[in-house]
Amino acid sequence: MSVSIDVAWKSLNKQNEELCGDKVEIIKTQDSDIMILADGMGSGEAARRESALTCRLLEQFLEAGIEPEAAMKTLNSAMALRGAETGSFTTIDLLTCRPESGELSFYKYGAAPSYVKKGGTVRRISGGSLPAGLRGNTAVPDVTRAALEPGSFAVMISDGVADPGRDEWLQDLLAGWEGEDPQTLAGLILSESIRRENLQDDCGVQVLYRSREGSVKKV
Repeated sequence: MSVSIDVAWKSLNKQNEELCGDKVEIIKTQDSDIMILADGMGSGEAARRESALTCRLLEQFLEAGIEPEAAMKTLNSAMALRGAETGSFTTIDLLTCRPESGELSFYKYGAAPSYVKKGGTVRRISGGSLPAGLRGNTAVPDVTRAALEPGSFAVMISDGVADPGRDEWLQDLLAGWEGEDPQTLAGLILSESIRRENLQDDCGVQVLYRSREGSVKKV
């Protein structure tokens, strides 16, 4: 079965900020597509700089053939040394997808929950690890496996989109969504987030869709 991949993403700056501290990268390897969502501490230029550095280093590790979990552990150690001087830290959300099978792996350092939706059922995927670079954080990232079945979605967000402690509205939105266009779903999530959260923080969202024919689309 042939598989086509469409890639896009959406983000919004915090109100009154010119730059977004949420950074998205999408990397293709021989076996997988890898999506990264990094959220730098705070907002504006400092947050943008931290998240951009995080994505750049992760991309280098992954393209060198380092497995995602080992790459994130290495990055965390490097950022902890830097964080000891700057006091900065970054949440990291990394998702790998094998397009042919729909096999998903979520890796998280302090990141907001992610969601896998099939029909009216939504699985919420979260973790308890600390952000990368935070002093004293020597733990491995949270790792969760899932399957992206035909006709289902995987959604990654930053915590500016929905507070992890009150994200029922997002789960309800996903459960009730009956469309198949990931771009439309991503826009709907951000529109509802603006209405509820008033852009109190930077927002980043990615949507991964596997069509009923088996192909995978990402937004």
